[in-house]
Amino acid sequence: MSTVLVKPVGDRCNLACRYCFYHPGTGRCATAMEKPVLEAMTRAFLAEESSPCLFAWQGGEPTLAGIDFYRLALDVQRRFAAPQQRVVNTLQTNGVLIDDEWAAFLAQNRFLVGLSLDGPAEYHDQMRRGADGSPSHGLAAAAWRRLRRCECAVNILCVVSRANCDHPSEVYSYLTGELGAQYLQFIPCVERTPLGSVADFSLQPGEYGRFLVALFDLWSAETQRAISVKLFDDIALFLAGKPMRDCMHRGACDSHLVVERDGSVYPCDFFVGEQYRLGNMVQENPSQLRATARATAFRSRKSRQLPEQCGACPHLDICRGGCCKFWTEAADGTVQQYLCRDMRYFLDRRRPQMERIGAALRARWHQDTPT
Repeated sequence: MSTVLVKPVGDRCNLACRYCFYHPGTGRCATAMEKPVLEAMTRAFLAEESSPCLFAWQGGEPTLAGIDFYRLALDVQRRFAAPQQRVVNTLQTNGVLIDDEWAAFLAQNRFLVGLSLDGPAEYHDQMRRGADGSPSHGLAAAAWRRLRRCECAVNILCVVSRANCDHPSEVYSYLTGELGAQYLQFIPCVERTPLGSVADFSLQPGEYGRFLVALFDLWSAETQRAISVKLFDDIALFLAGKPMRDCMHRGACDSHLVVERDGSVYPCDFFVGEQYRLGNMVQENPSQLRATARATAFRSRKSRQLPEQCGACPHLDICRGGCCKFWTEAADGTVQQYLCRDMRYFLDRRRPQMERIGAALRARWHQDTPT
C-alpha cells in the first residue's frame, strides 16, 4: 500500500500534551491546507502510486481543519483517482472535536480512525491535557463511544510513558474490557529536553521492556486471539515469513512521505525540520522527491550506520536497529539505540513464543493453500 501522511493544519492542536514532539515555537499555523495545495498534492500522489493509495491525515490535530475540508479532500480524490484505483483514508485524532456529526461523517466515508487514548483517566490525564490544564480523557472516551455507535472502524493508539508504564494490566484491561477495543498500538515515549537530556516523563531504561513482557502475556492468554496488538502481530507475521510491516523495524526508513500544509515534504513525521526537507509536492512529484540526495541519505541511514549494540544481537533480524528517532550519536560518531535494552529484554524472554505463533501461522496458510 502506498502511503502519504498529510498534516492539513501542520502542528496546530487543541491539546498541550506533555510528551508532544512538536515543541512550542515550531510555528503553529492558523489555517488549514489551501485548496490549490490539496489538489496538487492529491493529483501528484495518485498519478504515481499503485492501488491502494492511503491518505493518512494527522497533525497536530487534523479535525481542526473542519469537516468541510475533508468533504473537499474526498471530492478531489474522486476527481483525480484513476478508474479502479482504490483510495483509503485514515485519521489520527485526540477525539476532542468528535461529535455526532464527525462520527457519522467518518463512518459513512469509511475512514479508519486512530484514537489517542493512554488508558484509564488517572494515567491518560497525566499527559494529555488542554492548554488550560483541563483533562481530556472524558472527551476521548466519549469520542470512542460515538465512533463505535456509528460502526466506524477505529483503533486505539496508546503512548507508553512514565505515567502508565508500570500498569500494563490496568491499561490493557481498560482498553480491551471496558472500551471493547480490538486493535491496539502501543508507542514508546522517549522525548528530550532542548538541552538534549531525556525528559522526566519519558521511559527510563528497562521500563518499556517490562511493559512489553507483561503486555505480551496478557495478549497471548487470549484463547481466541481476538485482540490485535500491532507490534506483536508485526513480529509474528515476520517470523511466519512475511515482510516486516512496521517502519521502526525495517532496514530502511522508506514507508511514506510527509506533506505539511504548504505542500512541503519530509521523509518522516519525526524528522520535520528544514535540514530534512525534500521539496514541495506542489512543484515536484513523489518520485522526484524520493530521488533527492536528502531522501536517499535518510532512507539508507540504517544500512550505513546501525547502532553499535546491533553487531552481535540475536534479534537483529526483527529489530533492525529500531527507529532512528531513538538513536543518539556520540562525539566519535558511534550511535546508540535508547530502547535497545528494552527490545532485547522482551525478545530474549518472549521470542520462543513468538516463533511458535509464527510457525502456527505458516502451517495455517499451508493448509489454506489450494492444491
